[in-house]
Amino acid sequence: MENQAIPSSATVAALEKIPHAARRMGISISQCYREIKAQRIGPLVKLGERASALPAESVDRWISARIAEATKAGGGK
Repeated sequence: MENQAIPSSATVAALEKIPHAARRMGISISQCYREIKAQRIGPLVKLGERASALPAESVDRWISARIAEATKAGGGK
């Protein structure tokens, strides 16, 4: 049997339901929807009639941008 590598999250497209994404982002679900509406994160992907998710890559970029802003703001002191 061949030893196959498990793909990393960087190489596999993944979706996160809104509550999970909001927890990872450290914000409320309502704030997550405000971020989507302001187009700072997204796009929102419809999974069904009443279910939506965000691309995990989009959530990762949003988190990285917040860290970069904090680093930039704190770096001048």
